[in-house]
Amino acid sequence: MKHLLLLACAAVVGLTDAVAQKFGHLDAQEILLTLPERADAQATIESAAAEYESEVTRMQGELETKFADYQAKAATWPDAIRQQKERELQQLDAGLQEFGMTIQNDLAQMEQQLLAPMVERVRKAIEEVGKEQGFTYIFDTSTGVTLYNGGEDVSGLVKTKLGM
Repeated sequence: MKHLLLLACAAVVGLTDAVAQKFGHLDAQEILLTLPERADAQATIESAAAEYESEVTRMQGELETKFADYQAKAATWPDAIRQQKERELQQLDAGLQEFGMTIQNDLAQMEQQLLAPMVERVRKAIEEVGKEQGFTYIFDTSTGVTLYNGGEDVSGLVKTKLGM
């Protein structure tokens, strides 16, 4: 009987702890997009993309000019010259395609490097708000896998913590 009473008390204490849990939610993606430094990062990425775009345009122009020259003169060239010009055109085209892939990788890496400090800053702010406000869990609704839609929207608290 004594064991049953102790077991019942332990169950009540456990239920009390479970009931006392506090849940919150936020949209971390929206917070990241509204950070003041996000605009600077975006401007840096767009500036680099514009530089790359001008180089791609120049390379495409060079390829088009050489191709037009090839089309105009190919019938009059000896086989050796025509074959050399075809290899040249193929190399230019391959170089342009390779450069395009390099650009994509460079821009993605630049974005990752610029966003990483912002992501970490938001993560720390969420953790601090969770500790300060006594949240057991804070769910990120931007991931689309939120299993619990209740709780308190803590976006404002996190934005305040970030000085926004």
